[in-house]
Amino acid sequence: MKLKSSKFVINITVSGVSPIYRRTPDTKNLNPISMKTGRDIKFIIYQVLYIFVICVIALKGADINLEEVLDAKTVIPKSVADEMKRKIDSLLALGIKPELNWDESKIYSKEDVDKMLAGMEPIKMTNTFTGNFTEPQKVNDENRKEKEPPKTDKLATVQGIEFTQYTRPKVTNPYSEPLEIYGDGKLIVTIPSKSSATVPVNGESSFTFKVGDAKDTKSTKEKQSPKIDIQKVGPGGPDASLRSVQNAVGFRVTVISNYPGDLDVKIGGPVSVNQVKSNIFDVTLTLLGSENAFKNWSNGKEEPYKSSFTVSVKDKYNPKLNLSQIGVFTFGKW
Repeated sequence: MKLKSSKFVINITVSGVSPIYRRTPDTKNLNPISMKTGRDIKFIIYQVLYIFVICVIALKGADINLEEVLDAKTVIPKSVADEMKRKIDSLLALGIKPELNWDESKIYSKEDVDKMLAGMEPIKMTNTFTGNFTEPQKVNDENRKEKEPPKTDKLATVQGIEFTQYTRPKVTNPYSEPLEIYGDGKLIVTIPSKSSATVPVNGESSFTFKVGDAKDTKSTKEKQSPKIDIQKVGPGGPDASLRSVQNAVGFRVTVISNYPGDLDVKIGGPVSVNQVKSNIFDVTLTLLGSENAFKNWSNGKEEPYKSSFTVSVKDKYNPKLNLSQIGVFTFGKW
């Protein structure tokens, strides 16, 4: 059968039916028999198409695109897909680009996908994915502290003092810990923090100052012997009278030492002593009080007459440094 219009012609051939009807745009007169036969042909065509559609639906499912319909057992549930999407979106928000390498030869079940979601952890973009996401390992602060060397307090810097032998210096401990002082390896004194103490220094060659684990060792200096300087400051000589000599200061004695407090100074003889400073002394002769006493005293003596005094200096801590010196007044008459 062939249908023809002004635009197209349709040929339809049905098995067992001869084409007995032809219509063209120019056909005007159709008899009833011919019209009935055309309706039968249309019915047969519709029946064939209907049966074809029913067969396709029965074999392939309701998807008319003729593609294979997925088995419901292998379809990922929407809740699982939504959960996977949520996790992937969260990783992308962190700047991490996840990638999954699916095995195309394997059919993943819902249980497989659930396991993948349960183990999905973020990883860095440079990592190679094997199907599971792994989160970049975060360094635990506690583990980091355990690996770091234990912090210790900074050792105090001890500044030792250069002691002089046979002295008694006073030392102040400015540190927050006790200060231990050793002389030639022997503990001499321990000074508490922010306290002071006198250190007995004798003949040690060195001293070590220790605070905690910090140490400083200093050698000692040798103590110099004191010196006595006797200067004549008043009248005297062969022509001087005893009265003039006794009426004025005759000598000034100066004891020279770096440690005058360690010395014991004594001036002996027929003199009076006035201590001007700790190491300076004025000496005045007080030999005789009258002319008769002078005559008795000078009887048998040769002129010029002399009267002496002695200056003795003793070191309190080292007897080897003791010394003495004599000063002499001279006069020729009463």
